[in-house]
Amino acid sequence: MKSKKPDQIVWDEEQGEYIARLLPYAAQASGPVIKIPNIDSFKQKGVEKVSKQLQTELEELQSKIKDFVKSASDTQKVYTAKFKFEPLVGETYFLYEGEGEDYLSLISPDQWEKKFLGAFRLSSEYKWERID
Repeated sequence: MKSKKPDQIVWDEEQGEYIARLLPYAAQASGPVIKIPNIDSFKQKGVEKVSKQLQTELEELQSKIKDFVKSASDTQKVYTAKFKFEPLVGETYFLYEGEGEDYLSLISPDQWEKKFLGAFRLSSEYKWERID
């Protein structure tokens, strides 16, 4: 016959060993209080940090998209304008509003009384950059 262990002893019959140290809770009333850490605050901090980081990345991407759309619009506007010369890379040209279509000119707005739409420079990538 097996010997009966006292109630306060945590014994595993199948493994034949004491298992009190393996339990996730105190095995005796006088044992230490085991508190489960509250990970909700950890999760909340993590969510806040990631949300802030993602929001920053989103704002950067939105800014890049706006810049891209503006650059594409300016480039398209100049390329659809009428001009009868071959623009040189790095030179500044002036866009004016015409009767039927816009036109690109070498003449600066202070020398001509036409409706001025903007000054543009042709980049080495053949994109038109607006000059303020």
